[in-house]
Amino acid sequence: MTKTLIRGATIVTMDRSLGILPKGDLLFEGDTISAVGPNIQADDAEIVDGSDMIVIPGLINAHIHMWQTTIRGFGVNWTGIEHHLHMQTDIVPVYTPDDIKIAEYFGALNLLNGGTTTVYEWCHGNRTPEHSDAAIEGLQNSDIRSLFIHGSIKTLPREGEKHFSQIPHPRDEAVRLRKRFGSNDGKVMLALGILGPDYSPLDICTQDFTLATELDLWSSAHVSGKPGKLAGGYFTLKEKGLLTEKHNVVHANSMSDEELKLLIETGCSVTATSQTEVNGGWKEPLIRRVKELGGMPSIGNDSESSSAADMMEVMRWSMVLQRLFNNIEKSKKLDKEPPAATNAVFRGMERPARITPSTYDALEWATMGNAKAFGLDHRIGSLTPGKQADITLIKRTGFNLAPAIDPVDAVVSFANPSNVDTVYVAGKLAKKDGRLVQDAAAQRAAVELRERAISVLERAGMAEFIPA
Repeated sequence: MTKTLIRGATIVTMDRSLGILPKGDLLFEGDTISAVGPNIQADDAEIVDGSDMIVIPGLINAHIHMWQTTIRGFGVNWTGIEHHLHMQTDIVPVYTPDDIKIAEYFGALNLLNGGTTTVYEWCHGNRTPEHSDAAIEGLQNSDIRSLFIHGSIKTLPREGEKHFSQIPHPRDEAVRLRKRFGSNDGKVMLALGILGPDYSPLDICTQDFTLATELDLWSSAHVSGKPGKLAGGYFTLKEKGLLTEKHNVVHANSMSDEELKLLIETGCSVTATSQTEVNGGWKEPLIRRVKELGGMPSIGNDSESSSAADMMEVMRWSMVLQRLFNNIEKSKKLDKEPPAATNAVFRGMERPARITPSTYDALEWATMGNAKAFGLDHRIGSLTPGKQADITLIKRTGFNLAPAIDPVDAVVSFANPSNVDTVYVAGKLAKKDGRLVQDAAAQRAAVELRERAISVLERAGMAEFIPA
């Protein structure tokens, strides 16, 4: 079995029992981390010089529609309603399996380039089994660790057709995919992207939640937190015995504390996509409230059509926007406007509390928080011996990082994909010396992606949006 020893690096383990090693070693054998600490001896191991590196767990994107990468950046100024109209009703009907395959492949390479080793791909552009197979093939070809969340399309019906809210998750397709991915511990895994209480009434919810339980799969649903198709929302699902701990809720900005508490106490996870949620609304993303109610926040970027999938940027956005909402709440409790900082400083004064959330909090959301979001924290999310060797090495000497005194501050607040030197997924190199292992294939895929983007818009009757 191949052994690799990363020597003399600053190691941010995200394991609270191991902490941060200012200078330490990390040994992995095959696909598994075997030791983390100072002065590890492994005479037969390949040595990786970590002296200029900050080592972190591979980042995780907990919510993305990467199938939309084919038209990345098309829809940045759309409202949520316009997004759904164009994406699901104009574009999905003309999307081919090859359109979705290149999106998943190129989108995954982009994530790997930025140090993200796991993606939870919420795929609801797959109108046929061939589309699902093509999406999975794209993920597999990239070599990223992935959870394929099989969704169903939300195309508005033509006259005489059923509304999508009245159509349960396709059982035969779910069973077929479950047979293909029989394990919950593979490199590519399966979950169900169901309609949930916002989009479907009780009879459809009953079928969908029952199907997920029968197949022993996690389910995930987009939820606003406002009254939806199911009266009582998650309270009703709990009362009917349908809600289990293997359920993930995305967004839910308008959800009451009582309903949110019910989800957390049941063991469900809640994922925020702060940038898109603030772009399209005014309610606070569910990070602070999830934590205060005893849950672990998780984060993602959402749609590739409108927000970058770079998890370093996602961490930054999530942290800064949460600080804004925290400060707004804090200001409501003040009797008067506080003085400017320069007028409030004096020798011997008590140091005020630090800003929250911290950079460590943000990195934890993108690693352990996102791992826990679908019950994978026993395998990924920290550099703990026994876990998978999903590892990102960030070169600390870049113009935008040096001197990188605090490694967590440097990664969360300053780093970008250009600083990512090396990436391992299950012990296998995906990036080395600042270049993707699949760099040549990525360049060819970029050309194909452009050609397919133009073709999709032409087929969707949106040719006027194509730049000359």
